[in-house]
Formats: sequence, C-alpha cells, structure tokens
Amino acid sequence: MSQLNDLAQPYTRFVAEPYTPTIGAVIHGLDLGQPLDETTQAELRHALAAHEVIFFRGQHLTPAQHVAFTRTFGGVAEVKAFFPRLESHPEIEIVESTAQRPKAANNWHADITWREQPPLGTSLYVQVIPPHGGDTIWSSLTAAYASLPPAFQAYLETLTAVHTWEISNWTEYLLNKDASGEQLREARAKYPPVEHPVVRTHPITGKKILYVNSTFTSHIKGLPRAQSDALLSQLFALAQVPEFQARLRWQEGTLAVWDNRSTQHYAVGDYFPAHRKLHRITITAPQTF
Repeated sequence: MSQLNDLAQPYTRFVAEPYTPTIGAVIHGLDLGQPLDETTQAELRHALAAHEVIFFRGQHLTPAQHVAFTRTFGGVAEVKAFFPRLESHPEIEIVESTAQRPKAANNWHADITWREQPPLGTSLYVQVIPPHGGDTIWSSLTAAYASLPPAFQAYLETLTAVHTWEISNWTEYLLNKDASGEQLREARAKYPPVEHPVVRTHPITGKKILYVNSTFTSHIKGLPRAQSDALLSQLFALAQVPEFQARLRWQEGTLAVWDNRSTQHYAVGDYFPAHRKLHRITITAPQTF
C-alpha cells in the first residue's frame, strides 16, 4: 500500500483547501461525473488519508456515477443490511429521515467496528436536505490520540477493546422487526463480538489512532468493569472536543468521503420533522489496517 509521502505536494489534478486546521479538506476542480485518471485517483486517496474527510461541492451525479467515483477508494460490496437499498444500485444505501421515520445517527461512532475487518470509509451524497440543520460532524481520532500524554499513550497501546453491535440500537431494531427474536439470534450467531487494539496505526499515514467508540465498544479486555467503564468514558469524550472536529453544512450537490479508520462521525438530529435523505456507499478493502 502506498505511503503518504509517496506523492509530492501540491496536488496536480485539484486543489485541496483545508476545512479546519485539524481535519477535513474541500476538493476543488473536479467533476466527479467524469472518469478520473489514475493520477487523480491516487491523489484523492492521498488527500483522504491526509485530511481524514474530504468534501466536494456542486456535484451532479447519477447513482451509477456515484458508485463509479467511490471505487476510487476501494470496493463497494454490500456489507450492511440495516438500511434500505437503491433497487437499481444495491451498493447504495438510502439513509432517510422523515416526519414518519424520525431517525438519525446522532451518536458518535465509526461504522461497523464490530466486524473483524471494518470498512475503509464511506461516501455520502446528498439527495434531500432540510431547510435548516441536519449537519454532519466528523472528529479526528488521530488528533485525539496525539493530544494525550506520552505515558498514557504507551499504556493505551497495551490494551485491547471488545466491539459489538449489541450495545447499539440494532438490538431494539431487530426485535421490533421480528418479535420472535429469530432475526436477533441469527445476527448474534453471524456477528459475534470482536476484539481490536485500543490504539491502531494508519497503514498510509503511519500515525496512531485511538480506536474505540461509544456506540460499539463495550469494554476493555482484562480490566474490571468499573475501571473499563471509567477509562472508556474518558476516551469517548475526546471525540467531542471541538478542536478535533469538522462540521459540514450540507448543500445541494455535496458529497463527503471519510476515512472510517481514523474518524468518528455524528449526524445532528435537529431538523425533524423535515425531510433529509442521503445516498451512502460503504467502502471496503480486503484488509483495513
């Protein structure tokens, strides 16, 4: 896999405007509806690793174009089953909230860390935006780790955390969907808890990442529950530090791509009963780390 310093700066195919001093960049000068050459794709992968989340404005994409562009960063296999999919392009999940379906992922999380190989990232393209609100926030867990004292960093690197979807709202969702509990039992059998290091190293940047999140990390392996809960509460709070964050106000034609390895995100649920709809593609890789 290419290392971050393999590509010279500045980029030759586009301009990457930093969004905050810590995380994010707006990419200017590309029409994502057109095929991208290998150099452009390599530079975009570099920009994603370096900035952790990248934003594109003024894009007008068909579902097929959205899928084609997302392949720049990895595979687009179907890896989730909790959201409806676009019939013509099943790689695309429909993330939608209405007055009748007031849902939002208004909690800090990284996607699907309850898998042995979590997704590399996500591509999210706006379809319907509310007149006010409905922002999405990303937090850099690279910056969160870097903010910690060296001795604490060293301690965290010795720890392993357990991740499971069962502590999220998916348990309730499956029971509401199937009161017999059969779907819940099948999901438990198919997706048992997994273990991940509390600190991971990004394969491209080489930087250390704090790899726990409040939605899917249940406990620290080998620690008494009270000590584990106290430590995780301290670590979870780091995602909420404003200096580590980028907050995006969606506009027509906006597309965001983020690195799921080094960030967490939060969908602000402040717009109900207004309508909000996005198309999401999960980016996969044979090996995430």
